[in-house]
Amino acid sequence: MKLYKKKIDVFFKNNYINLKKIVIHSGLAKQNKDKNYIKNAFETIKFISGQTPIFSKIKKSISNFKSKIGEIAGVYVTLRRNNMWEFYHKLISVVIPRIKEFKGFNYKSIDRFGNFNIGIKDINVFPDFFNDFKIGLNISIIVKNLYKDYKDFYKTINFPIK
Repeated sequence: MKLYKKKIDVFFKNNYINLKKIVIHSGLAKQNKDKNYIKNAFETIKFISGQTPIFSKIKKSISNFKSKIGEIAGVYVTLRRNNMWEFYHKLISVVIPRIKEFKGFNYKSIDRFGNFNIGIKDINVFPDFFNDFKIGLNISIIVKNLYKDYKDFYKTINFPIK
């Protein structure tokens, strides 16, 4: 889906700006030893995204955090193509309006490459999902070929930026 085209003075083909992927991640922090919490986080992200998530594991042990190599650090899923666009439209049209006192995202949350990161504190803003289980999510929207005009791009795809 080519939503936004722009002429860029670069010598490569397919000079269009588009969403590349959306990554949904939940860090387990201190609950990484609680099997029930890990199972609930896995099932929650699977339900929200429609794909089977992957466990991210600790690569280097740090004694201050009491973490060991190979322990589960989080759960994530990467959405591309049709699943990405379905989740994006669900996020924009249903989830974001359910966030209390939401006035729009600050454009300063966009990094220098045009990628945008959203933190959701409570999972219950998603429709068809209600649980006493509290989990937070980090949603990263990764963009392809975006250099300067990220505000125009996000407005074109109806992303609520103030």
